[in-house]
Amino acid sequence: MKRHNPFSGFFILLLTLSWSLGGALAFAQPVPMRTAWLGEHETFIVWYAKEKGWDKEAGLDLMLMPFASGKAVIDEMRTSDWAVAGVGAMPALTASLSNKLYIIGIGNDESASNMLFARKDSPILAVAGYNAEYPAVLGSPDTVRGKTILCPKGTSAHYVLSRWLHILGLTEKDVVIRDMKPDDALKAFAAGGGDVLALWAPQTYEAEQQGLKAVAHSTDCKARQPILIVANMDYANKHMDQIVAFLSVYMRGIEMMKTAPHEQLVADYMRFYNAWTGKHLTPEAASRDIADHPVYPLKQQLAMFKMHKKTSELREWLNGIVSFHIENGEVARRDISRLERLDYVTDVYLKKVNK
Repeated sequence: MKRHNPFSGFFILLLTLSWSLGGALAFAQPVPMRTAWLGEHETFIVWYAKEKGWDKEAGLDLMLMPFASGKAVIDEMRTSDWAVAGVGAMPALTASLSNKLYIIGIGNDESASNMLFARKDSPILAVAGYNAEYPAVLGSPDTVRGKTILCPKGTSAHYVLSRWLHILGLTEKDVVIRDMKPDDALKAFAAGGGDVLALWAPQTYEAEQQGLKAVAHSTDCKARQPILIVANMDYANKHMDQIVAFLSVYMRGIEMMKTAPHEQLVADYMRFYNAWTGKHLTPEAASRDIADHPVYPLKQQLAMFKMHKKTSELREWLNGIVSFHIENGEVARRDISRLERLDYVTDVYLKKVNK
């Protein structure tokens, strides 16, 4: 006579549950997302979120890929296959003309961190307020014409340079521009090369430590410089939920920036900078870099994206950069009207986060 095993049904139930649970867990695995970043302030927000596991909570597994410049981020979008990136407005705007990306958010405002420098004995520093509308801007046509300027072309620093020359009644034809990356430009300038240096933070802090003097800030030149959060257009069209999930994580990081105790924030920022760039920031430099990069929470970003009379606050910021591209002949005539429309700026994903 066959005996009934009272535990057999229990074990079958356990096995069935384990299979079901295993399938559910497999289905719930975070979705990998490749993202591209520079060694700058906006990256700290996503780096911190990744460290805290906020991406996993949102159903993502973020991969943070380092790049040397915004231009490199854009140029390598296809080969690197990134979904989201943080870049300056300069490369973002021109890339949008090729149907490559959407502008979906604001990383920070880096206007205060883009600067022009000269040596302390430069005659440029002796003239202030040549243009009365820009009293803090130093220099004059006579002190600047013919000078050699070390500047990474097609960047936020280049935009400041262009505005500075315009304020002084000059154009780029009146000076000599040598296209150099910030670190290389710093070394060349320290060795005696060039007369003016165009940089952004944190290289601006190194310039100050070397005794160089500021000629103009981007804010002095009334040139707003947002760092933009951009999405690969192909990816975003296919995976809206994942883009929304990413933005929810990033906005959580921005809220942290607004509410975290300052001393702890500075300590975390120093850790980030060393881990991401291999360099060390002093507490003073870290504190200043945080202060010089204002960030905008979700509701404020929605207001900055909101259209009113065919424009928005963000679009007004970008209009100056659009004009820079056009004036410098970097945009084909057939593309000018489309660039001016800024129809790749979208708040669709931010609105989804808000819901």
